[in-house]
Amino acid sequence: CYTNLYEFNIFCTTQLQQPVRSADGCDSFEDDNEDGICYQVGTTAETWQEAQLNCKKLGANLASIHNPQENTFLRRLAVSKGAVNGIFFGVTFSGKSADFGWEDLTEWDYENFDQEFPMPGAGSCVIMDTSTGQWTDADCSEKLPVACVREQRAVVNPICITNSEKEGEIITSPGFPFSASIPCDFSLTAEVGKKVELIILLEANTCCDFLVLYDDFIGGNMIANITGEMCNVTYTSSTNIMRVSWLPNGGVNVRGVAV
Repeated sequence: CYTNLYEFNIFCTTQLQQPVRSADGCDSFEDDNEDGICYQVGTTAETWQEAQLNCKKLGANLASIHNPQENTFLRRLAVSKGAVNGIFFGVTFSGKSADFGWEDLTEWDYENFDQEFPMPGAGSCVIMDTSTGQWTDADCSEKLPVACVREQRAVVNPICITNSEKEGEIITSPGFPFSASIPCDFSLTAEVGKKVELIILLEANTCCDFLVLYDDFIGGNMIANITGEMCNVTYTSSTNIMRVSWLPNGGVNVRGVAV
């Protein structure tokens, strides 16, 4: 019979895999090897508005399509990702060519609507039927996988750039999502009488990387001191000013922050 019993707390850790930049500048996106455009099709069903936000968090836009080759490439990519019931992409009603335009504001120079579409009253968003590659207009509240697009990027060393951020813009730590080692402060301002609200995506090492939120620019109360992983968590200031400080101590093998 043992009379001396001891309790131990055991903690296990693992390093997250760091995203690796690719030589073609597309990184986690797919390259069609023809026009310097990079595509990604998500695997999670989202509304059009959710899809738009998540593309922007990747530094991209909802996909625009400008020729049959791009349309075919995107359809095949979608099917390869399991998006067999259609995808959202970047068509909006904007007054261009039968009231349609591209969310990324590129030229409306190609369309591939099914014979009976666009159909009045069918909806204000457009989906691609990934079995045929043809487009139909649909309700924006439907939930489908999304196609994002961006141009190829040269590999550059990340730096902290502090501009006057506008409402609705996506703010990321320098180098996101491939590097998280550069500290940076952002000052956010709303109209007098309003408050600043942030929706945060964070991947940080709990040992040493922190995202700190303050009321006011200097000397304000701390709203939160955050680390670890979180997705789409909301924080709100008590005034019309918020300072966002990304404070990594290494930022190793993590993506950083997008708000």
